Amino acid sequence: MPRMQTFPDLLKSLWQRIGSMSLAIILLVVLAIASVIGTVLLQNQNQADYLQQFGPLWYWVFRSLGLFDMYQTWWFMSILGFLMVSLTSCLWRNVPKMLKDMRTRKAAVAEKSLKHFKYLHDWQMQDVDADQLQQSFRQRLQGWEFRQVEQDGVQYLRADKGRWNKWGYILVHSAILVVLVGGWIGSEYGFRGNMAVPEGSSEHEISFLQGTETGHLSMPFEVRCNSFSIDFFPTGAPKEFLSNLTIIDHGKEVLTSDIIVNEPLYYKGVRIYQSSFGDGGSDITFKMFHMDGSETITTAKTKVYQSWKDEKTGLSIKVTDFKPYNVENMANPGEVIDFQDLGPAVVYELRGPDLKPVKIKAFMNPFIDPKGKNQGSFMMVSLTGDKADYKPVSLGLDLTNPVEWKLFHAFMRQLAIVDKASKDANLTAFKTAMKEVFGAGKRPERMQDVAMRTLQAVNMLSALPWPMLPMLGDFEQHYYTGLQLAMDPGMNVVWFGSAMLVIGLCIMLYMPHRKLWLIIHPESKGLHITLAGMTNRNHLIFDQVFNDMFTQLDQDFRQNT
Repeated sequence: MPRMQTFPDLLKSLWQRIGSMSLAIILLVVLAIASVIGTVLLQNQNQADYLQQFGPLWYWVFRSLGLFDMYQTWWFMSILGFLMVSLTSCLWRNVPKMLKDMRTRKAAVAEKSLKHFKYLHDWQMQDVDADQLQQSFRQRLQGWEFRQVEQDGVQYLRADKGRWNKWGYILVHSAILVVLVGGWIGSEYGFRGNMAVPEGSSEHEISFLQGTETGHLSMPFEVRCNSFSIDFFPTGAPKEFLSNLTIIDHGKEVLTSDIIVNEPLYYKGVRIYQSSFGDGGSDITFKMFHMDGSETITTAKTKVYQSWKDEKTGLSIKVTDFKPYNVENMANPGEVIDFQDLGPAVVYELRGPDLKPVKIKAFMNPFIDPKGKNQGSFMMVSLTGDKADYKPVSLGLDLTNPVEWKLFHAFMRQLAIVDKASKDANLTAFKTAMKEVFGAGKRPERMQDVAMRTLQAVNMLSALPWPMLPMLGDFEQHYYTGLQLAMDPGMNVVWFGSAMLVIGLCIMLYMPHRKLWLIIHPESKGLHITLAGMTNRNHLIFDQVFNDMFTQLDQDFRQNT
């Protein structure tokens, strides 16, 4: 009848299974698959972006699995925990055996074991002294360690080189465990978040995505942005941006320094990185062109991220962004790239009673084509609110020139009273409008272009449903610097584990454990010699070492004979 397994035996069996190679491989494969998913699927993005990208069904499936913040999920941390326990069990069971094996180095070899050696030579020697043979063996293995023993009349001489090779295995497995522990420490006790600090302002709170919500954390100090500067490439892409920061700790300025990308500021264990930039609430002045035929031009002042509303008409403007540079490729398809700065532009949402909300990007300067011709003021309009749906709208008039606005209204008044049945009604109305605005005999520069723009404006401006046309009139730029603050108390532990891993791999790959046995068995007709060898790596090199040793000892034997 089989013996019933006791509770300690059950625990011992479970401990051995946890530390098994098969479980470790399964955990590593699952961890690798999860890491691939976390790399392909961008983590901690806006939830609206995920919903738009995957649709409602897959969004909720991925969200329920925690794939949007995978590295903080319970199941990912559980895999790491099981892997750490498995490595601990493996080290606990095998390290004492490895240390004992490296210390003892048993010299005698059983006859049954010799039959399984890959490297083995046997031969007979006569009239040879065993001590001289051993001395020759030692001399030809300079730098090796020797251990000699005699058992039942048989002399065993063992030579080892790289016998500490098992330290490589110990260090590699220990290093993986140390790296995992360091990662766990960083995940539990560290943080990484974003901070936006406008020029001249200070901030002490970071924000970060925590699952599907936004978390906030107060720092033990404040960060003030004294100034922000940026350089651009000809394409309009940022070339370099720099922030001058001051750390304020308990009301005292303790540190002032410049930071750029990849050169962080370090204070009290927190690394402050330059990560982004944006508009920090620039002052915006709109020119409001009234569309009621009164020629009125008023101004409206607001800021980026703020709203302005006209109480009379109910028209409201919510400014969402501003850029002083807007570089676009003006070349036609197939032509050489021709980047051109279209100048400052403001982005706003326009709403009003009985009006469909639209998103508008209004440019301050008129559009000058590659041939130098003024095509008038313009804007980009999106009826959906998505910038991908922007459509260009050419307004015709150069609204930076108030005279053209007057000429347009004078022309509209003359069109209303001119005899429309006349073939030259438009020309007559335009000449009368020119005389009204400029006086008799005077003409503006590039009159033909002005006339074409005015005719275009008649068709375009009269079709706009808005009571006022907001255009960018002036601005005062204010940036904010986007900072990323991170503290990882486990980082030094990870670096230490990485160093252990490199050292362990070097020992494993470049310090193989080579073993040679010279076994001398006295017989009536002389000596029966056995040369045996074993290595755990680099068999091609060891094969040469082993054969050279046999050849040299055989030559010594023949010379002595």
